[in-house]
Amino acid sequence: MKDLFLITAYTPDDERKNLLRDFISSIDKKLFDIMVVSHSSIPEDIINKVNYFIYDSSNVLLTDFEYKYIMYYENDNFNIYTTENRPFNHFIAAWKLVTLGLLTAKNEGYKKVHCIEYDTELLSIDEFVENSILLDKHSLVYYSTNYQPSIISFPISFHLDKINEQWFICNEKELKHQLSTGYIRTIEDHELKILNNEPNKLSKSHTLLSENNIKINKYYSGGEDIWVAPIVDKDDNLLVFSWNRPQTLLKENVSSYNIKILIDNKDYIDYDNQLGAWHLNPIKNINDIQNLTIIRNNKKIVTYDFNKIDKNRFKSLNRHESK
Repeated sequence: MKDLFLITAYTPDDERKNLLRDFISSIDKKLFDIMVVSHSSIPEDIINKVNYFIYDSSNVLLTDFEYKYIMYYENDNFNIYTTENRPFNHFIAAWKLVTLGLLTAKNEGYKKVHCIEYDTELLSIDEFVENSILLDKHSLVYYSTNYQPSIISFPISFHLDKINEQWFICNEKELKHQLSTGYIRTIEDHELKILNNEPNKLSKSHTLLSENNIKINKYYSGGEDIWVAPIVDKDDNLLVFSWNRPQTLLKENVSSYNIKILIDNKDYIDYDNQLGAWHLNPIKNINDIQNLTIIRNNKKIVTYDFNKIDKNRFKSLNRHESK
């Protein structure tokens, strides 16, 4: 039986559909079967090029701050820790596609599965041919990094008869509990937890991917183009930190964003955040504010109702620390 390429996808627009289309067209169908598992529909011409297509309508996006992961900004004067530079955590949605695909592949009799995301450019298949041979002796092959997180989430090559059963399980209730306790925040965190119980795994350097003409995360934009995040200092003062990331990190050709901050539906702060610049705007003590609305380029991004938020929990995850 052939090995299987398991491709996880979310392609709601033409740009992402074309990335998936090009990736599938680059796979040698004589050597590999193809399965696409997606939270969005895909065009018929793509379906006709794969062996399996699974659509899952349950695209769980977690928007509560307690489920999102903390990101970090630093300069000479302060550190910023925030969960709020991105609108949601898609960990559970992404993980469900993986487990659904691996379970289906196992039921269909596949032994060796190479799990990879749709926004991949594959100019050579040699790396996965080698991984297939390595799976004769190992349960899985994954890619380590020399930065955080310490692994590339995908690709991973699996031998389905050898891997830990946790690779097939998506328990949404348990995963939400892990997220809320802070131990697991990302799909990489969850994978590392499972990898700790894989005695026969094999690690490769992530640099081998590019060296072997495999480009991953082509759609990735680095999250939101601009950070606009409410944070709290040691004296319980609420501030809004914004940072217009350097152009090299952006997908959009935008040099400036207009930011409006509406406080308790009456007071405005209005400013333009230029490319590469940061702003730190004091609001008032968090105990004296009810609502905060952030508007970017005349579009409302988010509203915070501090009467409904666990303020102590919010402060622990979204904070300003002076140096």
